[in-house]
Amino acid sequence: MNKKFLYSKPSIIGVLDSGNDEFNDIGSWLFDDSPALLRKKFREDSLDELVMELIDIFREGNPNYQELAGLFGLVKIEEDEQEGLKIWNVSNIERLAGDLNKIEMHIDAQSLIINKLYLYINELSNLQTIKQKLNDKFEKVSYQDINGGLIFNEKELIIGIIKVPEEK
Repeated sequence: MNKKFLYSKPSIIGVLDSGNDEFNDIGSWLFDDSPALLRKKFREDSLDELVMELIDIFREGNPNYQELAGLFGLVKIEEDEQEGLKIWNVSNIERLAGDLNKIEMHIDAQSLIINKLYLYINELSNLQTIKQKLNDKFEKVSYQDINGGLIFNEKELIIGIIKVPEEK
């Protein structure tokens, strides 16, 4: 599967950029169904397989946050700005398992690179499976248990899997 589309530069509203034409030519739309296949994988894979795929994506480079968010389906995005940081809250995620409640991306406002990616899950039961598969698949992956989740360090990125607190 060609994941090259994930590493295009993010488009900035109001700025025309012809440097992003490499993947967006008509031939890529007609003959390469990689975006659709990856979107299907994000929708149908188990949570542990999704986490493995995300780690693979970030090991290959810094993905375009807009493209990555779009892999989770037709999502509702709320953007918030803090000092030097854009925060994207992605909700209404299309996952067959219904295991992801929300995704939060912390993006450097200057470089537009994702610094932190948080996956908010409904159940913690998958964490042991995720840790086991991580140890089996990746030689060097750094993670730590936190109260109610896991935090992975991958290059200069933090990927967090956090249980959504129970509503009272």
